[in-house]
Amino acid sequence: MNSALPDTNRDTPQDGCKSPGALSSRTVRSLNRQAHLQLANEQRQAMIENFDMEVEDKIRSMRAQHEADKMDLVLKADCDIAQLPKCVRDMPLVTFLREYGGDVSAAVRGVLKIDDRGCESMVPLPQTPLVIRARRKVATKQT
Repeated sequence: MNSALPDTNRDTPQDGCKSPGALSSRTVRSLNRQAHLQLANEQRQAMIENFDMEVEDKIRSMRAQHEADKMDLVLKADCDIAQLPKCVRDMPLVTFLREYGGDVSAAVRGVLKIDDRGCESMVPLPQTPLVIRARRKVATKQT
C-alpha cells in the first residue's frame, strides 16, 4: 500500500530535516517581510512624489491668486485716487499728511483758501423763497 501512494514528502526526509535546497519557514518570512518593506518603501516614495506635486500646484495657485489680488488692490487704489479733487492729487503726500493730517476736505479748503464756514462765505447762495419751502413741507406731510 505504501508503494502505491505517491511520496509527497520527497523534499523532506522522514526524520524532519529539510533538504539542502529547501527554504526554512524563517527564511520565507524574512523574504516576505523584505518584499513587504520594499513595497512599503515604494509606496512611501510614490506618496512623497505625489505630495510634492500637490504642494507645487498649490504654490502655483497661491502665486496666481496673489498676483490677481495685487492687481485688484492697485486698481482700487487708482480708482480711489482718481476720485480725489485734482488739487489734492497734485499735492505732495508729505504736505497732505503734515499740514492737513490726511483729511481730504481740509486739504481742499486749504488749497482753495476756504475758511471753516465753507463755500457760502465766498459765494452767497440765494435764499429759497418762503412759498417753495411751504410747498415742500406740505408735500412731505402728505407722503
